[in-house]
Amino acid sequence: MEFIRTIRERHQTAKQNEIKRQAEELIYVADFIDSLYIAYNGVPLVPIEKDWTTKEILEKLQSTRINYITAKCKEESVGTFA
Repeated sequence: MEFIRTIRERHQTAKQNEIKRQAEELIYVADFIDSLYIAYNGVPLVPIEKDWTTKEILEKLQSTRINYITAKCKEESVGTFA
């Protein structure tokens, strides 16, 4: 039984890591009509205000990626990402 649980945990961890990689690849800062946005696969979603600091931009980017990861993990029933 321990062996099966270990395999299941490895599979779940691998899937979570794949979802995290997808989030980093698909969600990024992009330029659209001379303004910066947080984009999903090239589609601008969240406008970046001109007064935001680099730290604020990175926090919003990370927050958006975490939301994506959480939703995908729930959708694929692989548990929460640690």
